[in-house]
Amino acid sequence: MNEIIENKKKSEILAEKINELNYGDVLTHEQIASLIEEDYPSNKYTSTIAKVKKLLLKKYNKAIENIVGDGYRVVDPDDFVKQSLKHYKRGFNEMQKGYDTLEYAPTKDMTKEGRDTYRRVHDRAITLAAAMKGASVELRTLGQKKHPMALENIKN
Repeated sequence: MNEIIENKKKSEILAEKINELNYGDVLTHEQIASLIEEDYPSNKYTSTIAKVKKLLLKKYNKAIENIVGDGYRVVDPDDFVKQSLKHYKRGFNEMQKGYDTLEYAPTKDMTKEGRDTYRRVHDRAITLAAAMKGASVELRTLGQKKHPMALENIKN
């Protein structure tokens, strides 16, 4: 096994192994740790998993999801939308934190230049927050299995 690891990156080895699995199959943390020769939990283990996720998606059109405490499951094709929405939600939440930071900024204590910068950014943030809220609702609606605008759900 060491010869293989010397010639290939650990992330590539694990991605190839996962690509051989069927949708829904699970690899335990112990199996992964043994395969990549890294302890679980460790920073190297975690960073290898992050690299594997990118490789799987871009090279093999596959994804894995964490099963807390157990390992990782190969995502079924029909669940890719759900996975995608999880990532969008995380991004929306981070944008909300940025917006909240601006909303509660101590503008009365800012310099004139600081307030000018604040106003420019805050004005854009309001527009962006409204657009993101609409996009969030739209993505959630479009991701539903029984979407209200699907042809089979429209009543004449």
